[in-house]
Amino acid sequence: MQLVDHDSLLERFWDMFIVDALIGNWDRHNGNWGFLYDDRSDEMILAPVYDCGSCLYPQADETIMKHVLTDRAQLNKRIYDIPLSAINVDGKKIRYFDFISSLQYEGCNEALKRILPRIDMEKIGAVIEQTPFISDLQKQFYMTILTERKACILDFSLAALEKKAKA
Repeated sequence: MQLVDHDSLLERFWDMFIVDALIGNWDRHNGNWGFLYDDRSDEMILAPVYDCGSCLYPQADETIMKHVLTDRAQLNKRIYDIPLSAINVDGKKIRYFDFISSLQYEGCNEALKRILPRIDMEKIGAVIEQTPFISDLQKQFYMTILTERKACILDFSLAALEKKAKA
């Protein structure tokens, strides 16, 4: 008996992989997936996403944030090199940029096409701006990180995918 449709589960995995690439989540392991069971209807569905506390560089203090915002090499390190995904390929954690831009995984490519158009940076910016108790520096840091990760990983990869499709 299959409780959750395999294709739906796989689609959710790849969708979250794309979102995790945007937010820099390094901790999306098997324990971060859940299911909701309705004992009245005997139905099971995927739970909403949870445990994203390892995204957006939670250990970055103001000194690190200032450094990242003023040094392109430090910003690039946080776009391309860290964090690594919790996913392992050949026993090594993967870099989001390398994996997504390789265009080798059809499920990942399809998720990129599905998710990227839904990312609204203006709405994300509004949420960040309206978040109480975070400093202006934190707001600038979060918007910079998200904008750059979107452009350098997701937008770049989608453009490469579209170019490949035309070739």
